[in-house]
Formats: sequence, C-alpha cells, structure tokens
Amino acid sequence: MRLFIAVFPPPQARALARQAGAGLRRAEPAGARVSWVKEENLHYTMRFLGELGEDGARRIGEAALTAAAARRAFDAQLGAPGAFPNARRARVLWLGLSHGAEALVALAQALDRALAPRGFAAPDHPFSAHLTLGRVREPAADWSAALARAQPPEGPEARFRVERLTVVESTLSPQGSIYNVRLEAPLTA
Repeated sequence: MRLFIAVFPPPQARALARQAGAGLRRAEPAGARVSWVKEENLHYTMRFLGELGEDGARRIGEAALTAAAARRAFDAQLGAPGAFPNARRARVLWLGLSHGAEALVALAQALDRALAPRGFAAPDHPFSAHLTLGRVREPAADWSAALARAQPPEGPEARFRVERLTVVESTLSPQGSIYNVRLEAPLTA
C-alpha cells in the first residue's frame, strides 16, 4: 500500500483552494505542463511513508493516534500561493497557511516523534505547511509573474479548524490518484 498521513481542509476550503488553482491555471506560462490535483484530493501532507504492508499501516495508525492525542485542535486559514523549489523552476505549485502554520508544524513534529519508536526514520527534509495544487511536469517554465499576481484565498471559507489526522492509502491510476481513508485520528478538543 502507498500510504501517507494528511490534514484535509473541509470541502468549502478545498473549493476555495481549487479556485486559487484555477487562477494559476489561467495564468499558466507557455510550455508549462501541470498535473492539477482534484478538489477532493487537496490536502496538507503531514508525512508521506510510501509502500508498506499491513503491519506498516498498523504502526502508522498507532503513530497518528498518539500524535493527534498529544495536540489540541486549532484554527487555520488558507494562505498565499508559492512554488517549490522556487517560482523560476517550479516543480510544485501550492497554497500555504496565513494562520495556523506553526501549529501544523508542531503537529508534524509530534507525528515524527510518534513514528520514530515504531521503526520509521526521520523525514528527508523539514516539514513545510503547503497544500499542493499542481505538479509541474515541465520545469523550464517561469511561474514568477503568475505567482506575483496571485492572491491568497479570502472569505470565511478560507478559515477552517484542524481537528484530525487522516491516514490515507493512495492508488495511482490514469485518472489520477484515488484516496482511501484507512484511519482518522482526532486531535484533542
């Protein structure tokens, strides 16, 4: 199974994030090829763990429950768009958080601490609170102008409460990734 742990914003926030992605799509530089994430799949990846069997899935679930129980639910708000590694050579287009990023980082750190004694190595790079909108297949395109014009999503739908970690099994298909929720771990109220 291809597994990851995520925070999914509620449907209203995902719809607003998709609109932000549509704005970037309209401003897509010539020659760019982007695989845009489906609205229902928009999420903040807390940790991608890759291909694992049932025992690995069980240990991941235990870690998610432990980390979630150690943290309180918190408020967050969709933030400005950006790109990894940078706008001139974008490989990933994303939305950050304008509020709640510190709490999401603390939740990711709690998750790392819960995964370690269950046999999972530390992550390859520090956690960054970002919701992937699209993956750029042709990194030669410069997204600087499009990202400079893009505005963070606004309105009450941009605000949401982070209340759970979700363990997800991802199956790749020609129509895009298909997600199956394996476990939801509630944060403390």
